Amino acid sequence: MLLRFVPQIRGVVLGYSNIKVLSKAALLYSDSPFGQLEVSAQLLLWRPISGMSLRGSINVQSPDHIGLLLWDTFNASIPASFIPKSKYEWRPFGDEELAAGKTEDTSSSEQSSDETEDSAKSDAEETPSKESAKFGSGEWVLKGTSQGIGASGSLEFVVADVIRADNVLSVTGALH
Repeated sequence: MLLRFVPQIRGVVLGYSNIKVLSKAALLYSDSPFGQLEVSAQLLLWRPISGMSLRGSINVQSPDHIGLLLWDTFNASIPASFIPKSKYEWRPFGDEELAAGKTEDTSSSEQSSDETEDSAKSDAEETPSKESAKFGSGEWVLKGTSQGIGASGSLEFVVADVIRADNVLSVTGALH
């Protein structure tokens, strides 16, 4: 039941507490092998609704959409049609930016041994630079400034639609 959409309560159950058994005995029905008890509990729900503002971590940008992850758990997508072209534009990365994002500057001080060199290379690979944090073939930017949206890695948006498929919610967002 946790982290699943429950249609009867129209939300995703994140947690529960204060469980109380209300019936004195379990009921058995001929069509079910399970005993049924009446219980009450307090539920912590996630129920996004159209019009609410949310903030997500950007995990992909393309000319077609911006993909986000909400609380490291739920997916959201902002289609290009919901990104106002009067404020934002798609800017493909240049060859220099693509090259900078894929290589690391290893021209630091000379190393005294092979082991130290291996350690330094490992550290450089694990700690991405600002340039290597770029992904894909471009980014959405504010018109006139060329400042990437979500430069901090997160982006605030407004929920345009919530779609349920196979007990999983997908959020469609819009930028304003």
